[in-house]
Amino acid sequence: MAALTLAGCGEKKTTAERPPVEVATMTAVPTTAIRWIDTFGQTEGAEEVEVRAQVSGVLRKLNFKEGEVVKAGQTLFEIEKDPYEAQLRQAKAQTQQAKTELIKARRDAKRASELIKVNAVSRQEYDDAQSALGIAKSALALAQAQEENARIDLSHAMVPAPVDGIAGKSEVNIGSLITAGTTLLTSITQPQSLRVSFAIGDKALQGAVLKKDNLVRVFLPDSTEFLPAKLDFISQQVDADRGTLRLRAVLPATDKLLPGQYVQVRLMLGEYQNAYLVPQGVVRQKSDGTYAVYVIQDGTAQERGVELGNWEGKDWIVTKGLNPGDKVITNQILRLRDGIRVTEKTPSDQPQLQSESAKP
Repeated sequence: MAALTLAGCGEKKTTAERPPVEVATMTAVPTTAIRWIDTFGQTEGAEEVEVRAQVSGVLRKLNFKEGEVVKAGQTLFEIEKDPYEAQLRQAKAQTQQAKTELIKARRDAKRASELIKVNAVSRQEYDDAQSALGIAKSALALAQAQEENARIDLSHAMVPAPVDGIAGKSEVNIGSLITAGTTLLTSITQPQSLRVSFAIGDKALQGAVLKKDNLVRVFLPDSTEFLPAKLDFISQQVDADRGTLRLRAVLPATDKLLPGQYVQVRLMLGEYQNAYLVPQGVVRQKSDGTYAVYVIQDGTAQERGVELGNWEGKDWIVTKGLNPGDKVITNQILRLRDGIRVTEKTPSDQPQLQSESAKP
């Protein structure tokens, strides 16, 4: 037992000190970054034309598919033509009758002109013949005008597309009674001039600077690709029921979006002065919901609480918590603890990390 005790007393305890963790860093450089807000909006036609019939009647046929491109002049709806064909036949008959009466009036006027030279008719009879000729001419002109109107009404029974564009939903069904100038048949949107309407919450308005030259980005569905848009409307009143401010922006000509689509919209609310851009993977969210990064200080990793703005590309915008020249650790994040010893990679081994400016 004594030997075991002596042997035990003779042992030396040694604790191996962990080597410092080799880390890569980037230098915090202040910059001016854009303050963005993300929301959702819906596209709409900037130039939308309503299609209405110019004659009344029962709808007999639809000649288009909803949501498809139509050309100006293409027949979209057909209204029952029988009444208008009958009116045209009647007008033609009246025109023919007026022509016959004009021929007779001309013959009578010519005869009266010859007879009055030999005093075979009275002056009254001569004047009556000339008056009848003038009336016959006017009657023919009226009949021809009525015939032309009947022909136009018949042509209006075929309702064409007034412009090129995308046909909307048909507002009427076959068999419906159409009232001239009143019944809305459909609408045609010209996709070359789309707008997007959206809203932002009143809480986001704090410190915001909204002007029509603020940047707007409209993202294509399920894509990181976006289209730059131009604000053309900023409401001057917050909707009291929803607590939102309405805005609208005009999109450039595109065939990648259609009217009525829901899209993600990113709006510039202002700028962050003296902000810092750090890669998103560097920022940690703590259990209390705050955010932090690690910086090198006196050869150790020091946790630094930060406040974030929005993200820009692959970077977070840090608005508070960093100082110019801070060495922000960009790797080994899961191995780091507050106060752990670290060593910085030599410049030749360390990748050059540069955050692009948030300015577009």
